[in-house]
Amino acid sequence: MKTRFLIQESIQALHSNLMRSMLTVIGIVVGIFSVTAMLALGEGLSSNVLDRFSSFASGDLSVSGDITYADYSWIVSQPYVTSALGSLSVGSTDVVAFNTDFSPSILSVLGDYADIQKYSVDEGEVFDWTDPGFNDLKVVVSDGFADAVAEDTGRSVVGKDITIGGTLYTVIGVISSNSMQYTRGDGVIMVPYAAAIGTFTNSKSFSSVAVLLQDSSYYEIAGQHILAGLNASRQLAADSEDEFSVETSQSFIETAQETTNMISLFLGIVGSIALFVGGIGTMNMMLTTVTERTKEIGLRKAVGARDRDVMLQILIESVVLTGIGGLVGILLTIVGGQLANTLLADNEMIKVLINAKVIMVAAFVSLIVGVVFGLYPARNAARLQPVDALRSE
Repeated sequence: MKTRFLIQESIQALHSNLMRSMLTVIGIVVGIFSVTAMLALGEGLSSNVLDRFSSFASGDLSVSGDITYADYSWIVSQPYVTSALGSLSVGSTDVVAFNTDFSPSILSVLGDYADIQKYSVDEGEVFDWTDPGFNDLKVVVSDGFADAVAEDTGRSVVGKDITIGGTLYTVIGVISSNSMQYTRGDGVIMVPYAAAIGTFTNSKSFSSVAVLLQDSSYYEIAGQHILAGLNASRQLAADSEDEFSVETSQSFIETAQETTNMISLFLGIVGSIALFVGGIGTMNMMLTTVTERTKEIGLRKAVGARDRDVMLQILIESVVLTGIGGLVGILLTIVGGQLANTLLADNEMIKVLINAKVIMVAAFVSLIVGVVFGLYPARNAARLQPVDALRSE
């Protein structure tokens, strides 16, 4: 029989049992909606986490250890280095603004802060991050600290004096940066490198140096060269990690990607449970259909219908059911995703991302469910003997 006629007969058969077909379709809709929604939620989570890691990553390489100013200067002088930013390890201390205590992070950096961290000046100005001799008692604060002060005191901190560890500092500007969104406490206060030495720490060494490369694709070679050079200055083996370590932003991003992939897989498995239940409902309906149409199947085979024709018709009915359910489930996910994104617009972590990949996976799965759960009833129907089928009650 021609496939076109088989499809027409399959649709007619489903229409004759409309209520049962609709209930089966609802089961598939719930299953596909669950899978698609979970996949879309996983995609949104993965996209958010990767974007945040990418924006939080400091340069292409991060060198850690007891890095002296001479070590920092040597790193900056390398021909493959575009920018570098040294971070001074600063302990926590008391901060008072307008007679109110706050708990911000205290940071001190030296180098190309604008290139490495990508900040914007919200108010006021900033000091020269690259000047190792600048020791004025002036600080730059993050928007998080400025907001915390404004919320608790109702006053703007720009141009005003604050007390840090018992010493008065003047706030000259407010900056915002994605990397500062992940610090604990009441934002961040940036202290000049020279001013921090002797006040917050007695060491001139950097705890880490972020490096931006001219060609980020050579991060492995550059990292090995920097590690070997620093170890040579300490008379250590070239690949020793006893004193220094070199990490890449790519490694952090890959780790985050692996984690989000596992979360997405888990969410997909959870959603698949509902789809499995819907598939069982499809199989149950097709088995019932075969039983009710035993005589019809026997008559078809008696007048020349082949086993594969009977099997194909049952499979088509199953695929049509799951296909309709899959289409409705995908449409519901798209509408529900847009609604969720609107209602949760203020939530930066939860986002439903419905892309072509999610839709294609959902459509493919709906068709596969129809084939898998319709195969057994179809084989049972194809194996019926015409004589036995015609004698059945």
